[in-house]
Amino acid sequence: MSDMRGQRQGSPQLAFNFVPVTFSAETYDGGLVDFESSDQLNALRAELENTHVVSRTRGGIACVPLVADAKTHGKPTTFATRNYRRLTMRLVQQALLRSVVGWGYTLRKPGRASFVSRREGKDLLAAATRGHRAEAVRNLHVFPQYVLDSRAVGPSGAPGVIVGVKTRYEIDLTVEELIGLGVNVRDCYVVADDGSIAPFAHMDPTATRRNVGAVDHVDGPNLVLRDAPGDPRVAVGQAWLESRRDIFHTVINTVVGADGAQIIKELELATFGLLGAFGRFEKTIEIANSLASRGPLEIAHGLSVTLEPPVGSSSTAKAATWSFSEAPTFKFDQAGDKTHRSADRGLDDYGPFDVEFFAKKKPRIAVVTPRAHKGIVEQFMTKFLHGVQGEKVYGQGFIRKYHLGGCDVRLQPFDGSPTDAGAYRQACQAALQAGEIDLAIVITSEAQVHLTGDDSPYLVAKSTFMGQGVPVQEIRIETARQAKLAYPLNSIALACYAKLGGIPFVIAAPRALTQELVIGIGSAHVKASRNSAPERVVGITTVFSADGNYLLSNTSREADYEDYPRELLRSLTECIDDIKARNAWQPGDEIRLVFHVFKPLKDAEATAVKELVEHLTSQYTKVEFAFVHVSTDHEWMMFDRASAGISGWGNGRAKGHYVPNRGYAVPIGTHETLLAVSGPMDLKSALHGAPRPLLLKLHQQSTFTDIEYLARQAFRFTSMSWRRMYPSGTPVTILYSDLIADLLGHLRHVRNWNPDTLATKLRSSRWFL
Repeated sequence: MSDMRGQRQGSPQLAFNFVPVTFSAETYDGGLVDFESSDQLNALRAELENTHVVSRTRGGIACVPLVADAKTHGKPTTFATRNYRRLTMRLVQQALLRSVVGWGYTLRKPGRASFVSRREGKDLLAAATRGHRAEAVRNLHVFPQYVLDSRAVGPSGAPGVIVGVKTRYEIDLTVEELIGLGVNVRDCYVVADDGSIAPFAHMDPTATRRNVGAVDHVDGPNLVLRDAPGDPRVAVGQAWLESRRDIFHTVINTVVGADGAQIIKELELATFGLLGAFGRFEKTIEIANSLASRGPLEIAHGLSVTLEPPVGSSSTAKAATWSFSEAPTFKFDQAGDKTHRSADRGLDDYGPFDVEFFAKKKPRIAVVTPRAHKGIVEQFMTKFLHGVQGEKVYGQGFIRKYHLGGCDVRLQPFDGSPTDAGAYRQACQAALQAGEIDLAIVITSEAQVHLTGDDSPYLVAKSTFMGQGVPVQEIRIETARQAKLAYPLNSIALACYAKLGGIPFVIAAPRALTQELVIGIGSAHVKASRNSAPERVVGITTVFSADGNYLLSNTSREADYEDYPRELLRSLTECIDDIKARNAWQPGDEIRLVFHVFKPLKDAEATAVKELVEHLTSQYTKVEFAFVHVSTDHEWMMFDRASAGISGWGNGRAKGHYVPNRGYAVPIGTHETLLAVSGPMDLKSALHGAPRPLLLKLHQQSTFTDIEYLARQAFRFTSMSWRRMYPSGTPVTILYSDLIADLLGHLRHVRNWNPDTLATKLRSSRWFL
């Protein structure tokens, strides 16, 4: 039954891609062997592969027989399905693997029921093409790919199976054959079987292929590769193009010609039919029915499971409990008299939160642009400063919306290629020499996106200006050329004001007896190229509550992954000292520290963080901790059968059909919650695939364990972004930390970059937005 707190907010019919299971018995028999090593575990699995399920469990290694006459290995033990839930679901997982193989499918990964359905009628591209066009693309395919993954607990509180669905693009033509068809393969990444992926039983034949590099040129029968982790040469007849969506579309356009655009349009419709919220829901029902129709699933000798309808799929299916959070209230003054439920409208009505004490009322802005774009950029800047006439959105312009006295804008055009980083550097230096600058706007282009280090005009411009304490706003010329600029300009202006050191708005924090500090730890993998070894960089963001407002602290930095505990200690020490003085903390105060982390903390890491924070806060009466892993890397999906979507999005389609509104939180057990952060309004088009909810996982060493409170807080933080005028898909604690880590990780590879500037001249700027 749905949580009554949610019922007051509306009447959703939440459903999930989760199939509950019930067990035929409360216990099952097996053997328990003392655990000695991983090699011992692997040897037992190999030895008993056909007769037992062998799994690590508490107390040792469980050997559970699959057949009646199987010999007992280890100490005879009776396992209770409830007490050994993880072991029992391991039995379910192994049974699913056996079933998938028994149905004639091959596996994408060892030990995981992930498989591609290439059977007749399943090819989405074939379904989207007819007649002579079908013959032209007969070696190109878009198949459904499924995963069946067991879970010890689901949204209804029962154990069950997640049904995951995605598409797999396949090009069944070698590079040699594609070249013969006129496909330009230069700079495309290719895959080949180089022997580095070990084969396993029932393996999908294409799963042995891996990315071996990008095509530099063709040398007779061989491809010569760059960015190759191994041999830089591969035979053209033994390599395949990497089947990314953009490459796949390029191949279609080349082999089909003028009809390619129509085929791609029809393919997108067919793909949406599978990956849209309604399509995913129907596919979950179809698979659940297919599994159930085969009868109980035998998972061990004397034990089977019955598969039920997916959670929430009908009025008779198991239901989930849920709570709902309204969108937060935005504040535009310190007294709290000026509030609005819309950040954008509040800014239009009241101006920014710090309007009375913002110092840079006439900011000096330098605009660096290739001379070839000078006219377009002048028009763009006029609209940026003074608004888009006739538009409700961004009709006021930057100056009026943020209550400025004006802007001193200097254009710095330069001659040279749009990808010439040296020309950009000289132009940036010239702009700095021409006078004081508060903000730099740099015009780039999509042609630069793949460049890194000193070859990247974007990074070189960032390094040059930020090294002198000047924040930078990048604007691509493709954006400046758009006919409809109101929405992008609105977000650009918001980020520019924050980069100037302004506070556009804050969100209301619930009043509490506890002093609260939220720390975001994000990361980025910085690579010089696709296949080069990554640098793992960690960024840290701190947010605290004061006077009923959530405020962003200014202690954000980046660090190598190995050094992040030390940087976290430094950041926390500085932040706590600052907030202690600001909020007049007393020794008797209770302190709550909430950590939003980019990966699950290991027990040793959680212990280390607890110890260092306890040391910092030992002077206070009570300190609570919560370690929350914020994840989008999962298979969970959430639907709302009562959601009709938003109509009027072309061809009579509704945008977001079966997509739940933002704010629904659904507990999974006691330590996890699914949080809907993208509703129908947040989708880009009527063909936008189903948005994935956030998965919040509470570490078991946490001493503050109110997962509902933590979910509501994380939801509020998705509305706190000053990067765009609409909510983000992750809390700003993680979003900002990721942005910090990514940008500074790349700036490390630009000569003369000095990160110390961030702690001095750029201290009050949100330079990373």
